[in-house]
Amino acid sequence: MPFDVFDRLLRPLRNRPVTSGYPEAPPDLPPAARGLPELDVVRCDGSAACVDACPTGAIWLSGRVWSLDAGACIFCGACARACPRDAIRLEPQIELAAEDRADLVIRREWRVEP
Repeated sequence: MPFDVFDRLLRPLRNRPVTSGYPEAPPDLPPAARGLPELDVVRCDGSAACVDACPTGAIWLSGRVWSLDAGACIFCGACARACPRDAIRLEPQIELAAEDRADLVIRREWRVEP
């Protein structure tokens, strides 16, 4: 019994820490990790399939402006799968710190290829 207590106390000293060097080093993400959706404005045709597919309503179109509320996005990838022109891809960006809630809304003006 007393050795069990010592083992529990000394175990963290014997093993490497499980944390990374973040924020000095970029996060080490697994290959299947999903990040923030990014719009390729040249490929977007404004079909709004991504808007319909988003389960949280984090994406909307207003005229020729595509908007994403990063605070409401759950990184599910439904928007990228629904886009008929593959204009949305999930980037490895996972850092969403902002001083103001409004700073989490990303806007991109899309344009149709000639």
